[in-house]
Amino acid sequence: MDTRVNRTELALFVVVTSYLLLDVVLGVDIPGSTVFRPVLGCALLGILPGYLLVSMLGLGDRSPGRVVLYAVGLSLPIIVCLSILVSAVLSTFAVDRPLSPSSVTVAVSALVLFLVTVRLVGSGASWSLRPLAVFEWITFSVIGASDQLHSRILDWDPGESERSARSVVRRLSFRDWLALGSLTLLPVGAVLVTLASDPAGLDWSLVVLSCAVAVVPLVLLQWRGSPVVYPYAIWAVTATVLLQMTLVSGHIWGFDIHFEYATALEIRQDGYWTTAGGNSNSSLVAITLLGAVYSMVTGMELVWVYKLVYPLLVSLLPVGIWYITRTEFRGRSVAMLAPFALVFYYGFFKDMPDKQLVAGLFVVLLLTVFLDDQLSPLQRWTLGLPIALSVVFAHYGVSLLLVGFLGLGLVARYLVRLTSGVRVVTRITRPVLTAFLGVVWLIWYSSTGSGENLESVVTAAGEAFNAFPISESGRSGVGYATMGVESGYWLTYRLLYIVLVALIGLGVLGALYALATDREAARTSEYTLFSLGVFGFLFASALVTFGMGFDRTFQIALFVLAPFAVTGARTAVTGLARFAEQLPRDGLRARVSAVPVEGLFAVFLALLFLFSSGTVFAVADQPEPSYNINYNESAGWPVYTQDEVNATRWLATRTADTGTDVAVYNNYDRLKSRDGLLVGEVVPSERIDSIWLSRTGLDETAYVYVSHRPMMKPGSDSTYISVERTPFYRNVLADREPVYENEHASVYYVRTNGTNA
Repeated sequence: MDTRVNRTELALFVVVTSYLLLDVVLGVDIPGSTVFRPVLGCALLGILPGYLLVSMLGLGDRSPGRVVLYAVGLSLPIIVCLSILVSAVLSTFAVDRPLSPSSVTVAVSALVLFLVTVRLVGSGASWSLRPLAVFEWITFSVIGASDQLHSRILDWDPGESERSARSVVRRLSFRDWLALGSLTLLPVGAVLVTLASDPAGLDWSLVVLSCAVAVVPLVLLQWRGSPVVYPYAIWAVTATVLLQMTLVSGHIWGFDIHFEYATALEIRQDGYWTTAGGNSNSSLVAITLLGAVYSMVTGMELVWVYKLVYPLLVSLLPVGIWYITRTEFRGRSVAMLAPFALVFYYGFFKDMPDKQLVAGLFVVLLLTVFLDDQLSPLQRWTLGLPIALSVVFAHYGVSLLLVGFLGLGLVARYLVRLTSGVRVVTRITRPVLTAFLGVVWLIWYSSTGSGENLESVVTAAGEAFNAFPISESGRSGVGYATMGVESGYWLTYRLLYIVLVALIGLGVLGALYALATDREAARTSEYTLFSLGVFGFLFASALVTFGMGFDRTFQIALFVLAPFAVTGARTAVTGLARFAEQLPRDGLRARVSAVPVEGLFAVFLALLFLFSSGTVFAVADQPEPSYNINYNESAGWPVYTQDEVNATRWLATRTADTGTDVAVYNNYDRLKSRDGLLVGEVVPSERIDSIWLSRTGLDETAYVYVSHRPMMKPGSDSTYISVERTPFYRNVLADREPVYENEHASVYYVRTNGTNA
């Protein structure tokens, strides 16, 4: 190993840890702390521990994209587990706040310096494998028998995938640097345009940005420079799409993210994490605990951890799809286009990144690791098991579905062997991996959050069974497809998604046909067999919601099925060519076969994004979809002003000591009105009383919080109720003066004798 590189890296690690120890732990006033602490804190938490372990495993000279994916994939579960350990150990010593900025920074810095020391003492990346040769032999013999199979990285220049980060940088031309710089302008532009935009009217700078994003796949098809541009372009476009949505306001917005934020805020303020209590979100430590730890170390407000850090992390998800597709599908163009089928899907960016997308990130990282044929068994399992743990830590539903998909793939693999005698190459559908995920899932969700998430899964499964064969909910695939349309624009928008689903179906069917007719294809068909279960889930969700809408099930399916959209387009053109051969017109088949499928699919993706992003609707002066708050803050999704946030924080301080209840307008069986979501961030749900539209009074003395947009009208996704017209306002609030009031929110204090409800 190059000792100069070791010394450079050592200097960087020492600088990062020393700076944060001085700033966070000792409180030294260092110039530039406002900028350097967040940046160095993110590096300490999200990259350094994993990078050191990746280097110790001998993977530091892999392609830069893989190194980043593996480093982040290892760092995040390490930080989560270390934080849980710190909380548990310091709690035994009666430390009031075991999780504090100082304790977490010291723990992570100590871990990083320990890993640096171990790496330097070893004098190289390969040393660590030799003392563990026995363990590697055991893992190879028991669970990795197929790991000696040759690489399946098809249609790639020899050695290209294994150029180290340093060699890649040295080989970049001026044109390559220009391309990378231009791509970097996209997320930077997203930040500047979004922060400066006025969602009250059409912002043409946002239109230009959306159009620039839409044409990136077309431009990449023509790229002939360094291949490092492809994964970077995918990351840059993804970050652009997410940031131009998350930054539309100074506060979080969405739905589940509010509950996760409330739990993370509690951890941040109380300084500990516990498995006890009835808060189901405490189990989702990859969102709640990790978010709180990021806030502690970086000094960023928790809101901005979710609005900046998590979008940048989730932007690695499509990069993982690039590497999966590059390994499993012939042709670089398929790998380049496949991630955009997910990124340009509205379900990917209609919410702030929360538990489902974070779980998706770890699912894709897990598949990337186990499909990497150039890893030894030790490397694969050392990387894979922490990432598998993170899938469980992020989402109870996605992790359980992954167990099911792996199990179905395992069964399908054995069926292929029984029926055809072909032994399918095994990499992801391993019994040990499936069992590990299943056992960890059961233990984790039965022992944390009072088992509420486990109960939710059982309830959702029961509802899905009772709803079979078709759900009455309008959130199923059939429900979405048969909704009334407001205009030709909406009809076109819907048809684009019908085409996307159809192309995925064609791609899966084409892969199954190859499996049935080609013995070699059957031998390498594991990903197809695994994907078959995912496609079955997608098909079933067209009829049954599984406790979530088709928009969410389609998002989950695209984590795995996105490449089949591209191959499905190829299958469609091939089928048309064969059909054209039966027609009397000469040369028609040749002309159909000559259609540039990848270019046509890139145009399709551009149209899909321009509709999904709301750009077409905004330019055409049509009603935007309810999630298009970047074009119209009144489109329907809850976006909060700082006045509303200030009012709820004032309310939280007034009710914290007295335990007084808070009433909000909420006409649902659970707290999900616009006002309810915001108040629920700082007031426990058991102390929040719902004011349904027919209610006329309160049972107990309480504060009443009312904003200028308290909740949607029943049956509408963009029109809010008029508070002054409700019976509760006329009977209780009309003659009262607010105890707190600003331009957008009011708080009343209502005393009652318990007889006027």
